[in-house]
Amino acid sequence: MSASNDTRFSTGNELIAIPDISAARCGVETISFLHRGLRATVELGGSADAPFLQPDVTIEGAAPDWRKAEWRLDENWVPAFELTHPDYVIRGCVFAPLQSRGFVYTLEIESKTDRELPIRAGWRSVWDTTFHATYTSKAMTGVRRVAINQWLGIPYVEFQSVAPHFAVAFQPSDLMEVRVFAGEVDASESVSEDGLLARPGMKAGCLLAREFTVGPNDRVSTAMYVGVGLEEISAVSSAADLSRRGCEELLRTTLAWLRRRSLRVKDRELEAVMNRNLFYNYFFGQGVTLDTEELSLVTSRSSRYPLTAAYCDRDAMLWSLPAVLRVEPRQARRMLEHAFTVQIRNVGIHSRFIDGIVLEPGFELDELCAPVHALWRYVHETNDLSMLFDRRVQAGINHIQDILSRKKHPTVSLYETTLLPSDDVAVYPYVTFDNAMVWRMLRDLGRIYDRIGDLDRKDDTIEQAKRVKQAVMEHALVKGPFGQMFAWSVDLKGNHRLLDNPQGSLQLLPHIEFCSPDLDQYQNTVRWIRSEENPANAPHGGRKRVSLFSIANELLMGSTRDALEFLRRAPLDHGLCCEIADAETGEAVSGRGYAACAGYLAYAMAVALGVEPLELEEAATGGTPHFRLDGAKPL
Repeated sequence: MSASNDTRFSTGNELIAIPDISAARCGVETISFLHRGLRATVELGGSADAPFLQPDVTIEGAAPDWRKAEWRLDENWVPAFELTHPDYVIRGCVFAPLQSRGFVYTLEIESKTDRELPIRAGWRSVWDTTFHATYTSKAMTGVRRVAINQWLGIPYVEFQSVAPHFAVAFQPSDLMEVRVFAGEVDASESVSEDGLLARPGMKAGCLLAREFTVGPNDRVSTAMYVGVGLEEISAVSSAADLSRRGCEELLRTTLAWLRRRSLRVKDRELEAVMNRNLFYNYFFGQGVTLDTEELSLVTSRSSRYPLTAAYCDRDAMLWSLPAVLRVEPRQARRMLEHAFTVQIRNVGIHSRFIDGIVLEPGFELDELCAPVHALWRYVHETNDLSMLFDRRVQAGINHIQDILSRKKHPTVSLYETTLLPSDDVAVYPYVTFDNAMVWRMLRDLGRIYDRIGDLDRKDDTIEQAKRVKQAVMEHALVKGPFGQMFAWSVDLKGNHRLLDNPQGSLQLLPHIEFCSPDLDQYQNTVRWIRSEENPANAPHGGRKRVSLFSIANELLMGSTRDALEFLRRAPLDHGLCCEIADAETGEAVSGRGYAACAGYLAYAMAVALGVEPLELEEAATGGTPHFRLDGAKPL
């Protein structure tokens, strides 16, 4: 594809996220990792005039025009480019091998002329900014010590305050001249064993290069292995481990893993959209923390999303997990284990830090229901009953039921919420979609008790579900413009509200099996939602906008033609899902980098396109093992 000057790509693995690769500069602008001790994602960035990592190449004394590179996404996840000049071709790609504490940037330069080409090739790394991001990004205060490791002779930069916190090391595939700097990139200073200190506001980094000659129609390759760790030795060792394994083998196994987990359909354009968002959700909706090597589930690992690095039950369990389950059931199980252990204490609270501590208070009924619904989905699709006998899961279910009992109206089987699925404050506390989710959770619990042979609790739970459904049908149906319809919410005092949130739309009632799509009241509700009677359909500032949640909802409900056509032509966020897009151009308006939303969209596309899940036995034996730095291949 021809990349414009503002085109961006993202890639990464379980531990390292690369949220911003600039097509115009062929540069890795930022890298990031989750840090449990800091309860955040830590993002390391370059400067306005230099990326965090960029090829530094001159051929016959002239630098290539990186803006002319043609980019593609191999297996819809590995960014690669080709830059063609009359005398040469430069090829490159950036990828993060699975189970690795780092990433690789490869370069190949091929001569297209019949004369020898003198070349100076290498790499430039500029670390200028360090941000702590949980919702908002805030600059971290500390010094960066840049030095050359005495063991391997490779450069590294270590972030310190009273002690080292994290470090990045750079291992080239070839012997190169190395220069490190603190301050100006072109500064020339002698470097002691202790290195140079870059204080806040100063740049730090390294330059690596070698000179050689490429013969007529010959080619040469080089690679940079970037390792991340908690301090110098762990970062240097990570880079060295990647180097020992070799870029060709690392790339081969990475692409093979992606290929085996890609969902296939006849329409190649839609297949690309679906898989790109599938992998973005997989790698940016969860990650392994650098400091504890524990799984964490997040809204997104990219600070481009305004609410980055937070945990929400709904995002993780209802939107992200179904997409992960499609391609990696074993990882979906780990997600559930996280939800029922680390995050269970504050289940139903709007958002939490990655260690389970409350971030934003406020109770959301649909979020309380999410883990149980996800648990049943997993058990139903995998037949893995062992989860149901896990005492931590059983205790979590009891905890959820206890919270639910305290949210019930004294005499009516409806349950209150403080916040809506959109995270706005509920005007009236008894929200129809949320109570439909309560019904679905209770029905799922009845099936769970049936599978483990607890027949008494099964019968009680099913009866409770029946009472909830009866209460919704009695109290939440009101007179609307097109006939009797579902109210968005009621107060059980005669007041109701007509509304709909794409994040928890009443259109999904048949999808969660609460009612038939042929039910007259449901049909009237959908007609109202799509009509001009609904204030949400009014243009915003003269421009009509569309929620990608609405697009996904349409796909799940079978209204596929217009939704799929929109996705086929919409650029969105450089091909990735966003929360809101321009209805005419398809360009992202807000909510860029939203990994959980990308998962919801990918799952909805898979359902609409009739994609069969991978063979579960194959996925279970060929999945991503628990994170281990033992050099094990992922296949």
